[in-house]
Amino acid sequence: MKMKSVVIRTRDIKKSIDFYETVLGFTFDTQISAAPGKQIAFLTDPASCGKLELLYNEQGKETPQGGLSLTFEVDQIGETEKYLLSKNVRIVSSPKTIKGGKKIMTALDPNGVELDFIEE
Repeated sequence: MKMKSVVIRTRDIKKSIDFYETVLGFTFDTQISAAPGKQIAFLTDPASCGKLELLYNEQGKETPQGGLSLTFEVDQIGETEKYLLSKNVRIVSSPKTIKGGKKIMTALDPNGVELDFIEE
């Protein structure tokens, strides 16, 4: 079994596409109208080929993020922190060293989805 994609329900699909393209470097693939008032945007992380689907439903209810998080491996956690701060990304847990010497930092995307950044 392998992960095919991660789906994120969004209240603002344009803002979410912009975030994943300009801040995290994803490539926009396509966007479709699944039904009236429903849009799905497909993006790819060029470094890992991981797939991301952003789902917008204008009639959708607000839902908690349910513990959803995405994890990104980075070369330099300090440089990543500076970059995210320069893009006005909210850092909720500054870089810290965890078991095994790994460094981790947590931020939030525009929808409140947790983004974990790890330096091995």
